[in-house]
Amino acid sequence: MDVNVYPWVVTAKILGKILGISERRVQQLREDGVLEVESKARYDVRKCTQAYIAFKTQETKSAGGKNPLEDEKIKLTNVKRRIEERKLQIMEGGLHRSETVKSVMAGMLLNFKAKLQALPTTLAPKLLSQTQLPVIQDIITEGVDGALNELADYEPTMFYDDSDIIVVAEDVEEGDNE
Repeated sequence: MDVNVYPWVVTAKILGKILGISERRVQQLREDGVLEVESKARYDVRKCTQAYIAFKTQETKSAGGKNPLEDEKIKLTNVKRRIEERKLQIMEGGLHRSETVKSVMAGMLLNFKAKLQALPTTLAPKLLSQTQLPVIQDIITEGVDGALNELADYEPTMFYDDSDIIVVAEDVEEGDNE
């Protein structure tokens, strides 16, 4: 073996240690045509290093140039953005917890039901002496409208009064100090 060639020609195990990969991965790259064998399971370190660098560079470009850590940072940033958007919606009164909505709506509907059930009791005395159809209709319409007003009396503050969510605006520059 030539002395000038010998130091540069190594086994798959040694090449793997040089490149920071396993011996099996060196063999896989050889099978894939990325690395070439010089002689009897021996690899030229110079050629293989260049081929491996070219392979990894191409692999990175085909993956969009992003590394997994950067992808995770992007995902985390997106989650934080969505959380802040939800907080803003809560503060502006555009977002409420489903439990709060159920509670408020249940209260409104129970009051509405009570008013509807009270209609016969409250309207009967008024209707007892009436004989004219338009007057009877007006009395019934007035009673139904009174019950319906229970549903029309919506106030956004009803949701805040029932809610246990407290959103505190944080300092915007807090994340800039990192």
